[in-house]
Amino acid sequence: MRRTICFLTLFAIVSYGQTTANPKENQTGWITLFDGRSLSGWIPEQGAKWHVSAGVLIGDAGEDGWLRSSRQFGNFLLKIEYRDSPKGNSGVFLRATKESNLADPSNPAGSYELQINNEDEKWATGSIENFIQRLVPVNPAPNQWHSYNVEVRGDHLVATLDGTKVLDGHDPRFKVGYIGLQHHKDNKIEFRKIKVKPLAD
Repeated sequence: MRRTICFLTLFAIVSYGQTTANPKENQTGWITLFDGRSLSGWIPEQGAKWHVSAGVLIGDAGEDGWLRSSRQFGNFLLKIEYRDSPKGNSGVFLRATKESNLADPSNPAGSYELQINNEDEKWATGSIENFIQRLVPVNPAPNQWHSYNVEVRGDHLVATLDGTKVLDGHDPRFKVGYIGLQHHKDNKIEFRKIKVKPLAD
């Protein structure tokens, strides 16, 4: 009986671990930030409304706002997939402050914003808005899934989009902060497969 209880306890622990990250990811240091079922680990900021459907994190209602990770990161790798609507406007915040920009509530008070906005004439998709211009012009199609791979290490920020290197630049302003997802009113944005790997300082 005791052996059976121990086995069931071990099975429960292993099963729980698989809901957050698979064993291979645990061994290599990856953390699953979005479990595909809930907003667990995320904090809504300002007036945007977020919900989960079919393994996808969706912002499609409410006012301007953003979604903040409950944990801060300094140096890290980030993998994230997104799908935006035609003429959509969103972004992924890196090293974001906890506070929002009250004059523009879709943004933190400070952060690096990796753009998802094909329509921006100056800081389009692949750029860090206001800080680092993208390397090459890209125009990822709306209503399709796209994948960002990001490395943030010291003052160095690098990103690929669907396998193409779109960003490689330096900026010293923000050292540590939250990962965030942006929602603009009347713009649908979807995210999935969000994973982060903290790196040594």
